[in-house]
Amino acid sequence: MEISAYLKPLVRWWRLVVLVTVLALVASGVSTMFQPDVYVSRTTLVIGTTILNPNPDSGQIYIAQQLAQIYADRAEREPIQQATMQALGIDWLPQYQARAVPNAQMVEIAVTDTNPLRAQLIANELAKQLMEQSPAIGDTETGIQQEFIRQQLTNIRAQIEETEKKLEELYSSLVGLNSASQIANIEREIKDQTEKLNTLRESYASFLANSQEGALNILSVVEPANLPTRAEGTSKVVIIGLAGLVGFSLGAGAAYLLDFLDRTIKTTSDVERVFNLPVIGYISELVEKEDNATYVAKHPNSILAENFRLLRSNIEFFQISKPVRTILVTSPSQGNGKTTIATNLALSISQGEQEVVLVDADLRRPAVHKALDMMKDPGLSDLIRNKADIDSVVRTWSENHNLKVVTAGNIPPNITEVVGSKRIGSILGDLREKFEIVVVDAPPLIIADAYNLASRVDGVILVMEPGLTSEEQAKTIKEQLDRSKAHVLGIVFNKISEQSAHSYYDYQYRSLYSPKYYGDYVSSARREPATGPRSNKLISFLEHGEVPAEVAEGVQSAITAIKTQPKKMAERLRKPRKNGRNGKSS
Repeated sequence: MEISAYLKPLVRWWRLVVLVTVLALVASGVSTMFQPDVYVSRTTLVIGTTILNPNPDSGQIYIAQQLAQIYADRAEREPIQQATMQALGIDWLPQYQARAVPNAQMVEIAVTDTNPLRAQLIANELAKQLMEQSPAIGDTETGIQQEFIRQQLTNIRAQIEETEKKLEELYSSLVGLNSASQIANIEREIKDQTEKLNTLRESYASFLANSQEGALNILSVVEPANLPTRAEGTSKVVIIGLAGLVGFSLGAGAAYLLDFLDRTIKTTSDVERVFNLPVIGYISELVEKEDNATYVAKHPNSILAENFRLLRSNIEFFQISKPVRTILVTSPSQGNGKTTIATNLALSISQGEQEVVLVDADLRRPAVHKALDMMKDPGLSDLIRNKADIDSVVRTWSENHNLKVVTAGNIPPNITEVVGSKRIGSILGDLREKFEIVVVDAPPLIIADAYNLASRVDGVILVMEPGLTSEEQAKTIKEQLDRSKAHVLGIVFNKISEQSAHSYYDYQYRSLYSPKYYGDYVSSARREPATGPRSNKLISFLEHGEVPAEVAEGVQSAITAIKTQPKKMAERLRKPRKNGRNGKSS
């Protein structure tokens, strides 16, 4: 299967895809336009002083990591929040997150705010309040003890340095002494100073073990909060682009869904798949409605006349292998335009200097006599009931002497019995002997009469309007025609507009509207504005671009008002000035 077959739903419903995509782009653009930029400021704290220890203990590292998780959870609790707001003099906090850095003894606090400076201040204050809640800092009893320990460590450190300096001096003084008593006194003093130094070192080690410098449960800042200069989050352009992509995906999905749900015969490939028959004619849509049935005779140089000449040529090709003298024209249901096709086909054949007779066999809803403006009586029903002969019912159409017509005649009450009788076969056989071509306008295939007639003619032409007949109905019709052993020549697509040709993306009849092939024959026919429920109007607009009449009138009125209102306002403003000038001049 060609790739164009997969693209047909997108081409058919391109307006829907574009509309959904544009709505998604506009909605995302408006939402991101009013969405302020956000900034993130981060600060990092470390647990304990293990990182400064050249020989850290694995147990200490594990404890520090567990403490990091506890402090991260504590940072998001109400006491820390209240203390931070009180310290900064604010009554609310922006969104922030505290987390323990994986596989590390650190806590990261990230504050998100629309003001970068405020985010930095709040991040630093949260870290400060978390540090003050630790057991080694603050105005608590533990904090006072730590201050005392720090003072003692300072004093002991000074005494140790002084004692070590004095010991060096004593050792230096021993050099050069010869007196035994002096040497003994200095050695005694060295011993005393050594004992003092050992005692000071023991005291220093004891205080150091309980000081902040050796504690595990302590917080310190290793990375102060930064002042963010770039907004965080995804770029607005990327957001709008992603929204457009989502909108396009939704529109494309809706297009394929609608195409899947619309199981009707629309294109040549549908006909070949369901009927296994060719499409032998493409009849364009008409603008005039009052003379549709005689359009070929009145407009011989139109695109429609060319369509029927092509149809006539295709029928002649079938006569090469088997004579096709009696042609029945029918349709799946009412409203496909079979009578218009039958009359115009007969007129087109008659223009080729062939003797043609047009027979109205739709006795339930006869329409040929109205289309050709002729008397209905006598006609086929009278001939079937032996109330008239062939010469009396075959009449010449006044505007074309080559076209003979057999109207429906008086409609009997038992129509099915009349059409189903063996008499109809002999009548068609007699007409076949008298005329070169017999065109029969038959009832639609929802009536049993049509199948009876189809079995008695040389060929059947099935008239269909694209998108009007469901596949289920088409399959049922094919089975019934095969059962009646009717020889179906092919399908004729009727009421093809330029919009539908492009919507259904069928190359076979899109070319009918191509100036490359037909030049001035290109039809300007367009569908009438859609009428009916609003849902049908919307579907018609999305599929074919048909704007409802009331919407078109409203838009035209709005454009007219926009053009005229400024002029009227300007005239009103000029009038007082003119009066004032006239008053002055007088």
